[in-house]
Amino acid sequence: MKELTGIFIKLKNNQSGAVLVITAAALVGMVGMMAMVVDIGALTLEKSRLQNACDAAALAAAWELPDTFSARQKAQDYLNMNGVDITETTISFNTENTKVTVEATRSVDFKFAPILGMNDGTAKAKAIAAYGSISGMTGVVPFGIPDQVMTFGVEYQLKAGSQDDYGPGNYGPLALELRGADSYLNNLKHGYSGTISVGDWIDTEPGNMSGPTYDGITYRINSCTHSPKCSIDSYHTDCPMVMIVPIYDPTLLAGRSQVKVVGFAAFLLKGVDGSGNDSRVSGCFLEMVPPDGLEFTINPNQEDYGLRTARLISESS
Repeated sequence: MKELTGIFIKLKNNQSGAVLVITAAALVGMVGMMAMVVDIGALTLEKSRLQNACDAAALAAAWELPDTFSARQKAQDYLNMNGVDITETTISFNTENTKVTVEATRSVDFKFAPILGMNDGTAKAKAIAAYGSISGMTGVVPFGIPDQVMTFGVEYQLKAGSQDDYGPGNYGPLALELRGADSYLNNLKHGYSGTISVGDWIDTEPGNMSGPTYDGITYRINSCTHSPKCSIDSYHTDCPMVMIVPIYDPTLLAGRSQVKVVGFAAFLLKGVDGSGNDSRVSGCFLEMVPPDGLEFTINPNQEDYGLRTARLISESS
């Protein structure tokens, strides 16, 4: 009997040791899980905060380019507003002063991971922003005007009449993807849904197209819902009266031909003058950012035609 009792006592002791080992292993696993959830979560959250701060600082700074002094100051202001100390950041510019890079690094102390031998982690963020002219865009209208120097608020001809055409049979209309009056009218009313880019060659639409031109321009002017109606003194960039027009490299045109796009400019519609083959369209030149809802690309080295903006870009851009 005594021998049997001794066997049970030994078995009990052995089980207690095994339970302790299992419990210790479970605790290590739990601490590891807590470290993953709490400490890695805190590190991820800090990285997100830094990234938002860098994005805001880079965008704000880009609007000041090429003035790097003002750009640096603007970036620092936005970083401070977002709780990022200047000692945690690096602000740099490319050689042309058309891009700004904002980087931030912050050490994050861990609460549970030290048990596993990890005391802290590093949160890093980086944002690059560029300021430049529009080099590609959706929503352009099927007009094309020759490359020229333009001044804000001055009225320019967007479509010629019979007495002042751009070449035999060409008055300014363009064939954006499809040819013919129906496509021309639709693109004039609503803007071309595809993307036109600098360097593209576009077919011209020969003929005066006076009827579709009148209908399209009238539609745009009547679609302005602002009161008072948009004028050069007070306008909304997303108003239908604001049109994005391709600028082309002027060449000798004869009948149906092609023009090469060299840029984009914005104009506020004045309306249609004349009738029949003498109908002309004019608009006032604007300097502005692209209207909301349109897709576009920018190129800091693109020639400036007044349509420009700042945006975040990838490192390879």
